[in-house]
Amino acid sequence: MEQAETHTAVRTAPDTSDWPLYARRRLLVLAVGVAAFLVFQLLSLVPGLVEAVYARSLSPMIVRPLSFVTGLLPFSLVEVVVIAYVVWMLVLLGRTVTLVVRKQRRLRNAVLGGSLRMARDAGVMMVLFYFLWGFNYARRPLEERLEWPEWSAPDTDELERLAVTAVEAANRAYFEIHQSEDAGVPTAMLRDVGELDRALEEGWNRAGELLHLPASMRRRYGPTKRLIFSHLVARFGIAGFYFPWTAEANVLGDSPAVSRSQSMAHEKAHQRGIGPESEASFLGFVAGALAPHPHARYSALVFAQGQLLRVLARADREAAQEVVANRFPGIRRDLDDLSEYWEQFQGVGTTIGRALNDRYLRTNRVRAGVGSYGLSVRLLITFAAQHGGSVVP
Repeated sequence: MEQAETHTAVRTAPDTSDWPLYARRRLLVLAVGVAAFLVFQLLSLVPGLVEAVYARSLSPMIVRPLSFVTGLLPFSLVEVVVIAYVVWMLVLLGRTVTLVVRKQRRLRNAVLGGSLRMARDAGVMMVLFYFLWGFNYARRPLEERLEWPEWSAPDTDELERLAVTAVEAANRAYFEIHQSEDAGVPTAMLRDVGELDRALEEGWNRAGELLHLPASMRRRYGPTKRLIFSHLVARFGIAGFYFPWTAEANVLGDSPAVSRSQSMAHEKAHQRGIGPESEASFLGFVAGALAPHPHARYSALVFAQGQLLRVLARADREAAQEVVANRFPGIRRDLDDLSEYWEQFQGVGTTIGRALNDRYLRTNRVRAGVGSYGLSVRLLITFAAQHGGSVVP
């Protein structure tokens, strides 16, 4: 960390006379970051302007090329950035502690200097976050942009019919992959994940045409990245995340195949400017279900049936159990494998990760917080009502 005073002949920090300027510069950067957040709050009052100027024009012009540049790297740049920043901060901390121990720097001076540095970094990250991607949270809800009617809860019979349709479609997708109702082992992930990624990009193009999405969402973006430190990220209950500073869609590198493709499609939704988790899950489902690859369709349809069955179980548990009984044994095996995968990561980290994610979402005007993940079922049901009564595209 930079110093404000020296007690030896060797100059290891700014002169005391430089301290006010040093502090003002760093606080000014933080103030700009706070101003970006306030601009976001104001823009939420004019979502039409955000849609026309930012979401459909400015943001894609920056994010899409950036995603291609970072996509040239065979690894996730976010991990390099985070590790480099942590190492850099630890080096500065070590240097500062050494100076304090040697009485070459006062403790109060060191703490204040470190705080100002962190304030500056926070300001930089806030500015980049909102201008690169974060203003997308100020858009109107997806159902309004698609001009769909207000949410209307279906009756139990309709829920059961939709769930049956989703289960039957998932069964067909499973059979297409394995040529069997039960392969005897969990579905394996493809060796060439790039093939699946390209299929999802085509799925996004088809979803854009079906739903009349903006042209910027139908175009190709950089590939999904597999995280090296997947087990560390999974301990926070996270299956994937979008990193706006590098425009990378990241997913766990060892998650089961039954959910991996849906996670990839979900993060690709964020990459295309979709903020709320419910919207990302729904649009990821449509893209996956329309992708020219059985693994993509399978993962999407298993996701959809899970959403519908959870709602049906709350309304009529026996009816839900009857629908579940129609799943192929292989699908039940895949879902058991998925449950076992996540059980190994349950703990304090999961609780912390959920709390942080909830606070992040609520700060950015997603009122339901982490509860928004489950709201995608409303979009699925409304989609079915708008498209011939079937949840399957």
